[in-house]
Amino acid sequence: MALAIAAFVGVFLLSTLLEFAVAIAGKWLIVGRLKPGRYPLWGVTYYRWWLADRLLEAAPAYLLSGSSLYAWWLRALGAKVGRDVVIGSITLRAPDLLTLGDGVSIGNAVNLENARVEHGELIIGPIVLEREACIGSYAVLEGNTQVGAYGHLAGQSALGEGQALPAGRLWQGSPARDAGAFDLAARPERPAVGRWRSFLEGAYFVLGALLITTVFFLPVFPSFMLIDWIDAAEGFSAFNSNALAFELVKYFVLAFPATAVMIVCTVLLSAGIRWSVLPRLKPGRWPVHSNLYCAKWLVNQIQESSLAVLHGVYATVYAPFWYRLLGAKVGRDAEISSALGLVPDMLTLGDETFIADAVMLGDESIEGGWMSMRPTVISRRSFVGNGAYIPDGTTLPENVLIGVHSSAPANEAMNDGDTWLGSPPINLPAREHTSGFPEHLTYRPSPFRRLARGLIEAFRIVAPHAIVTAVGYTVVLAIMPAAGEERWGDVIFYLTGAGLLYGIGTFFFVAAIKWSMMRRYRKRSVPMWTPFVWWSEAVTNLYEGIAVPNFLRYLRGTPLLPVALNFLGCRIGRGVYLDTTDITEFDCVTIGDYSELNALACPQTHLFEDRVMKVDQVVIGKRVYMGPRSAVLYSAVVGDNAWLGALTLVMKGEFIPAASSWKGCPAAPADS
Repeated sequence: MALAIAAFVGVFLLSTLLEFAVAIAGKWLIVGRLKPGRYPLWGVTYYRWWLADRLLEAAPAYLLSGSSLYAWWLRALGAKVGRDVVIGSITLRAPDLLTLGDGVSIGNAVNLENARVEHGELIIGPIVLEREACIGSYAVLEGNTQVGAYGHLAGQSALGEGQALPAGRLWQGSPARDAGAFDLAARPERPAVGRWRSFLEGAYFVLGALLITTVFFLPVFPSFMLIDWIDAAEGFSAFNSNALAFELVKYFVLAFPATAVMIVCTVLLSAGIRWSVLPRLKPGRWPVHSNLYCAKWLVNQIQESSLAVLHGVYATVYAPFWYRLLGAKVGRDAEISSALGLVPDMLTLGDETFIADAVMLGDESIEGGWMSMRPTVISRRSFVGNGAYIPDGTTLPENVLIGVHSSAPANEAMNDGDTWLGSPPINLPAREHTSGFPEHLTYRPSPFRRLARGLIEAFRIVAPHAIVTAVGYTVVLAIMPAAGEERWGDVIFYLTGAGLLYGIGTFFFVAAIKWSMMRRYRKRSVPMWTPFVWWSEAVTNLYEGIAVPNFLRYLRGTPLLPVALNFLGCRIGRGVYLDTTDITEFDCVTIGDYSELNALACPQTHLFEDRVMKVDQVVIGKRVYMGPRSAVLYSAVVGDNAWLGALTLVMKGEFIPAASSWKGCPAAPADS
């Protein structure tokens, strides 16, 4: 048994390393070294770039985040990377055209979108960050941009095509504007690091990444052993058949208790490693070449790697327990979706707080060779909207609302009950409050409603892994005779076909759940503690957890993605370019012919306001351009031939006139 487990682990680690090797080799073989320019959409250069981009996206680069290995990864892909560069996590579309000078610091979830599609052309341009430049978390940089030496681009800021940030200046906002000179005198001198220390750190990062990968693979074995034990148990062995459909259903049912075991083991392993490796952190500043930084990096890897198994836990009643295990202080009835970058020891969430999807929540600050961490506090009943940016050290007072794609202001600027929107944030004098729903459907649910929601969310957590397990068991049993006879050609053919069918099958499984449970989404307002919200969130979770990673992400940037989304209920016209899968209430999305939605663009068809889910239409006209990470909120209409820049937010209920250009958060005319 031990030898078999060791063999499986070895094969798994080898396949992980091969993913990096295949991505690097494929990039150079398929596209070589890209040159800046404009290329026809759907042309040969576009196809080569697209295929290489899909290969790079498939590599598990999150294992390298925050480590010196990230620089080596980028160099292998053709980027020019200087010494002592620190990179949190990035998306990068054309690695050949990235230049990072010595000492550059890049935060978490930074989008280096130097390849995008506009007016029927693929536009590729360079990004140059000169020595000691610093890019804050959640920033967006397009092609043909430059940041001068010691220049700073603040978090949640957008540097658009052709912009250059001068040396020693601080720019912030969307679009980024000059906010004054950066105070270099206040920054401590960069700590020195020797070659021996650099070598040891590199070895530590390699071994740490492999260790975490192994640890999160090990819970598979007790779950499989449980399936074998149940399958062989007296009374259950009668349920045997060679029919493919029967085996899939049988192992899907058996996988539910087995997956529960796997999830519990993953949670306990994560918490055990976290508390054995790293004591409770305290606010302060440490060199990035310190033992504490290395220990914290390992904890970050736990959080990232656990997402593969625990993705379904987020935005459920179980999420607060997970964050508490990692060290966060989470109050009663807090709702936490997919927060990014958080440092658990530095995070306090008050009672009845609400953290929406993809919030950058108090991540550490890294600059000039130093890591600093400060406490982040979200007080009672405060709400942080989708894609918002909460810098570390922020303290939100009670009942504060931070809008979609918005940044939190300085602590001294905020008061109880404030509403802040935009980047840089604007204090709105009043906000619309949702009323008419009793508190037992919003903040004070009954025990029965808590139980019902918990059961539905348990299903949505377990179901994706149960599907994987059922398919895996069925495939292994089918290929064992061929493998025993050493017919390796047949084995490879069968595995290839099974992989393709699995990807397509997950999509149709999600489609079946969507149409059977939700039918067609329509305009409505529904309180959070009701079945509609629970099942809607379950459909979204299954869509994001299995349909997107196993199938739809490979269709991004192809004419097939609109076809697939139309099958789920969207109304997407001819010739639409979609480089995003960020769509939820599908029936509420209308996109006109030949529009272009670039990476991470989002028609946001719902928001939670005062714990009420509001759903409505998003209408995007013909030949509309949406830049990277732009968003259109529900009840908004974007007219034909409109242009929306990077990190642009169209507010709910707004109308963007035809043939007009807008940029910013919130959106404003581009020529203003």
